[in-house]
Amino acid sequence: MEKYFLGSMAEEGFRSDFHKLISSDGVYTYILKGGAGTGKSSLMKKIAARFEGLSDIVTYCCSSDPDSLDAVYVKKANALVVDGTAPHTFDPEFPAVKQVIVNLGDHWDGDVLREHTSDIIGVTLKHRGYMNTVKSYVAAMTKLFDDTYFSAQGDAAADRIEAFAEKTAAKLFQKKCSARGKAEFSLLSAVSPKGYMTQTATLDGIEKIFTVKDDYYAAGDIFLKKIADEAMRRGYDVTISKSNMFTQSVYEFVIIKELGMAFALSSPMNGYENENAAKINVMRFYNKKEMALKKARLKMNKNACAKLLEETAQTLTEAKKVHDEIEKYYIAAMDFSSVDDTAERLCKLIDEKLAV
Repeated sequence: MEKYFLGSMAEEGFRSDFHKLISSDGVYTYILKGGAGTGKSSLMKKIAARFEGLSDIVTYCCSSDPDSLDAVYVKKANALVVDGTAPHTFDPEFPAVKQVIVNLGDHWDGDVLREHTSDIIGVTLKHRGYMNTVKSYVAAMTKLFDDTYFSAQGDAAADRIEAFAEKTAAKLFQKKCSARGKAEFSLLSAVSPKGYMTQTATLDGIEKIFTVKDDYYAAGDIFLKKIADEAMRRGYDVTISKSNMFTQSVYEFVIIKELGMAFALSSPMNGYENENAAKINVMRFYNKKEMALKKARLKMNKNACAKLLEETAQTLTEAKKVHDEIEKYYIAAMDFSSVDDTAERLCKLIDEKLAV
């Protein structure tokens, strides 16, 4: 089962490319609405369990709580179920014909909740305060990561890196067809209460992994973008994961499922290592003399980001505790037997799509 994140905190707030999947041709989306503790994640886990073995399943985790689901995609049925509440608010663009709202708020007792109005508002505002702090920390990290990236980019031999990527692609990729492959964007890594977390389970299913060692991101980004382009030029579809820790598009992982192959940036940010992976060191493409002049600055950026990431993870942990307090009020007011009925109804609708 493939696992990704729906999105993550970025400089501007929550960032996600998930709307692209919702708007994809043939995909029908059930958008769940309801507050914390209304059973959205549990409902999606039931759907994932029900159809595992009958279809390829892709799950999308919550970056603020990686044990919770934000979406599940039953590929064979082209059916998507997603949490459409803040911070990832989704609404139907083509109601009934491509998307429909499933309101779990229909199953709560409003009178019970109103008895705790001031408490619910209080903990909700407290949670919002924590998330605003997380946003500030991430914005600070982004400035430092950007500084490292752009400082290194000017001293990266782009022509040599692209030539090396072309040579690598020629060895690894046979030409499949004349048609160009497609790019799909899914998020493998995100800031979470566990630090900068990568959904390694998705990579564990890949037969051949190449780790691209780069402490400064720029050379690795150039290499991965060229590898992705070369794979698509030969007719292969690619799954690309960009890091949300930069203001611009910086590639972190490229997966070519048909070839059972993946290229993973190994950096101070993600700390990704795989003992069975083939190693590619793109650090050799930097101008060593010029990079040496920036050593102190780059080291300061690295250390400051590590500390900010530690504080971000701790703040997200505290935010999760407050979110759990919010959930308690809603859990006490929910009729979960009705939520189970809703889950069963969705399963039947997806079953019908599988049969087509």
